Amino acid sequence: MHEFTPEVESLAEEILTYSLERLKSDPPLDGPRTEADLFREVGNTITARGLGGSEALKVFTDVLAKACISTDHPRYLAFIPSAPSEFANLFDLVVGASALYGGSWQEGAGAVFAENQALQWLIDLAGLPDSAGGVFVQGGTIGNLSALVVARAEARKKFPDATRWVIACSEESHSSIASAANVMDVDILKIATRNDRKLHGDDVAREIDALHSMGTSRVFAVVATAGTTNL
Repeated sequence: MHEFTPEVESLAEEILTYSLERLKSDPPLDGPRTEADLFREVGNTITARGLGGSEALKVFTDVLAKACISTDHPRYLAFIPSAPSEFANLFDLVVGASALYGGSWQEGAGAVFAENQALQWLIDLAGLPDSAGGVFVQGGTIGNLSALVVARAEARKKFPDATRWVIACSEESHSSIASAANVMDVDILKIATRNDRKLHGDDVAREIDALHSMGTSRVFAVVATAGTTNL
């Protein structure tokens, strides 16, 4: 480890060659396969001696990569967990080779600075106040969880006597809201949409007031979106 040996250099050339060819080519139209099917083809990839770099790359490129849906096809409009442009993919190589940790300013000031600038651009684009901030996470599910945890922390400061915390959302809210509520051990107040399939403010207010009148449970967040993925 930590030495650039001839074996590592050879593997690096293989990886860079594959990466460049993949970026230059049209995105493959691959798809998932069953676990049993994949195991029959590749077997157990975790062994005492290891596969070795070249063999591991071959298993990935020949079998495992082809069992994944590529998100960089221009007509792929579902489940967007990445920024699959050529520039983004190339800089993933740069960031990986740089061995960066961006978890705090002490270890990764440069990376955090770049993240904050990107966040500020989004803040300005959305017209949010100067106090707004944030962090980039892997996807919408962990993003929702992070936002709800922050919302509850703020609510605890304002309503210290609350005995049970509640998320208000529509019946069409994303499944990640239920997952977040389960992780946080909070309740969900589901509010029906109207015939126009919209969540209306007066309906939300009425349901929240009714809940608050019954005890010390308190709504700490309202989940409202401009659309839904649960069609």
